Amino acid sequence: MAPSRVWTLLVACLCGPCLGRLVSVADLHGDFDHAVNILSSAKLIDKETHKWIGGDATLVQTGDITDRGDHCKQIYELFFRLRKEAEEVGGRVINVLGNHEVMNMQGDWRYVSQGDVDEFGGMEERKQAWAWDGWLGSEVQKFPVAVVVDRVLFVHAGLLPEMLDHRTLEELNVAFHGALKHASTSKHMKKDEPKLLGGHGPVWARDYAYGRSNICQLAQQVLQKVDADRMVVGHTIQRDFQVHSKCHGQIILGDTAISSAYGGAMSFIEYDGSEVKARYPGSEAIVALPEVGLPDVTSGDVQRGSGMAWPVLVIIGLLVAVRSEG
Repeated sequence: MAPSRVWTLLVACLCGPCLGRLVSVADLHGDFDHAVNILSSAKLIDKETHKWIGGDATLVQTGDITDRGDHCKQIYELFFRLRKEAEEVGGRVINVLGNHEVMNMQGDWRYVSQGDVDEFGGMEERKQAWAWDGWLGSEVQKFPVAVVVDRVLFVHAGLLPEMLDHRTLEELNVAFHGALKHASTSKHMKKDEPKLLGGHGPVWARDYAYGRSNICQLAQQVLQKVDADRMVVGHTIQRDFQVHSKCHGQIILGDTAISSAYGGAMSFIEYDGSEVKARYPGSEAIVALPEVGLPDVTSGDVQRGSGMAWPVLVIIGLLVAVRSEG
């Protein structure tokens, strides 16, 4: 490790809490086997026993555990147990609300598979589990809609500045939980609550993924408000099933269609200060994402062009190396 990196870590530990590893996983959509594969590849759980082995690491799952696939119940049970096991050894497991958690809390089951219903023991049992006072609903309602860990903002779809008007991040979570409760229990919603749950709210917005012209400015405003360097989102599947970044590393798009219901790629993201790497279990691929402020060589605009961006960069690098040696 470079001396400058050692010094940076030392200063960080002296000036604030020295955190362990930080890992995030995007939408799992009912695929228990892929969830286990990812977490074991990340060395957070034992592949056979599924016990926490991550020590003081922090795991953030950015929502949409449910729907599409058949085994959401198993995944929630796994995360709830891992949360307790991690806490016992100084680690953390954080689940963030996704739009599919919100939909199920509201009784919108359009994307629920029959296999999922059967796993709960039937339709009535599933309804009871997802009720506001059910064993699952009572836990899901506690999930934050957005959280900052080690200067990284995690939110399912994207957080726009308007959601933080006259609010701190903590107050946003309180307001969102209130809106979700009113929508889930058929109680009258307050004036701004439909906006929180709406299309530009934190569990639905696709502004950063699809790209307004001013998304970098919007992201910068949000990150300044919450004192973070990056915003990590899932929700919007990347067409090449790869993790991408935008806005000089300030936005990370992490949804690689993990669930076999989509047929994408398993992935997780590791954060180590300014270093961020996307890893893909089942392959040797490790992609370093740009440090904040550097060009986005993994941006959607680059990789969705001719498909030749990476080969060209490699060739250029080799030519430069040859010339410098000559």
